[in-house]
Amino acid sequence: MLTRRCWLLGVGAFAIGLSSCAPSETRVPTFPVSGTIMDGKKPLVNATVVFHPVSGLGGDVVRPRGRTDEQGQFTLTTYDGNDGAPVGEYTITVEQYLAGRPDEGPRNRLPAKYAKHETSGLRATIQAAPNELTPFELKK
Repeated sequence: MLTRRCWLLGVGAFAIGLSSCAPSETRVPTFPVSGTIMDGKKPLVNATVVFHPVSGLGGDVVRPRGRTDEQGQFTLTTYDGNDGAPVGEYTITVEQYLAGRPDEGPRNRLPAKYAKHETSGLRATIQAAPNELTPFELKK
């Protein structure tokens, strides 16, 4: 019984290994994307930025994302570290989760409208070339 379980686990691990090594046929080309997010006149630090494709807002569509640094700058990742985003039109969400008081967990410190692609008002178009986006300025 134990030998059969071990054999089945080995076969399962082998199959998973094969599927993870196979090239993904659903990947689309990506292009470098960088930008800056400002909170009024100062950089927005440690915020998560997600690009939502306008042409495919449901299902298994890829959503490139990034995180702002101390200068409010970000680069996007779709599949692998800082690979950019596919060509297209995007709406953008931004959230900044920071810890508050010890008795409360992290919460989004930005207005709720920026957490939804329908209400953020932030948009970008990604071209088939390196993309340096115009800085986004959030208004509270």
